[in-house]
Amino acid sequence: MTTNNHPANGPVSLERLHQIREILSKAAAQSDGGNIGYAMADAVKVIDGAIAAFGAEPVAYMCKDGDDIEYNGHNEFSGGGKGVPLYTTPPAPVVPEGLRMALSNAGIAAPESDEMLAATHEKYIQALVTWVKDRKPFQPAQLVPEEVSWEDVPEEITEDNMEVALAWAHGFNHCRTAMLQAGNPPATPDCWCRTCRPVTMNDMRFVVCPDCGNKRCPHANDHRNACTGSNEHGQAGSAYPAAPQQEVKS
Repeated sequence: MTTNNHPANGPVSLERLHQIREILSKAAAQSDGGNIGYAMADAVKVIDGAIAAFGAEPVAYMCKDGDDIEYNGHNEFSGGGKGVPLYTTPPAPVVPEGLRMALSNAGIAAPESDEMLAATHEKYIQALVTWVKDRKPFQPAQLVPEEVSWEDVPEEITEDNMEVALAWAHGFNHCRTAMLQAGNPPATPDCWCRTCRPVTMNDMRFVVCPDCGNKRCPHANDHRNACTGSNEHGQAGSAYPAAPQQEVKS
C-alpha cells in the first residue's frame, strides 16, 4: 500500500528543515572531504538560511488522528508523535542564500530565473537532501576500545598465567592500533591536492603545484609527494623524492 504521508511528499515545514539540517550536518561531518563534503557543507548553509527565513515561532501545534484533531503549545500529544506547527501568518517563501551555488556543487540543474527558483525552492532543498543520501550515506563512527594491560585480562582466560596475560594484552592492543590506523587515512579533508580533493566533471578547479605551478608535478597530485619542478608527462601520479639541488656556477 502506498502512502503520501511521508514528509518528503509535502511542504518543507520548519520542523522538517531542522531534521534535514541534522541529516546534512552529520553527513558533512563524516565525509572524507572532497567535492561531496564541500557541497554538503554548502547545503547546510542553505538550510540555515531557510530556517532563518521562517523567522516567526509557531504559536501552536496540531496533530490529526483520523477525525480527531488535537492542539497544544508544546508539541507533545496523547497519541505520541509530533504535530504540525501553526503560525499567525504564513512564513514568507524567501530563497535561502547560497541555494543556487549548493545546487551547482551537487550537479543539480536549477531554473535560470530567480523568480522560478524562489517559487520552487522547497523542491530543490529536498533535492539536496536526496543527493546527500544517495551519494554519501553516513555511517556510525567506529568505536575503538581503550588500550589494555595484563591486569585487564579476564581471569578465565589467563588462569593466573602471566605469560598468557601479556600475550593476550599485546594481541588486543595490536588489533586496537590497526583499527585506529584504518580510521585515519592519509588524506587531509581541507587540502587542495587531487588525492584529498578529487576533481570531478562538475568541478571547475584547475589544480597545480603551489611551489612550481605545474599541473603534472607529483606534488599537485598528492601533497605528500615532493615538488620536482617539472611538467613532464607520466609523473603526475607517482611518488618522487625531493627535487635535486641545482648546481651553483662559480
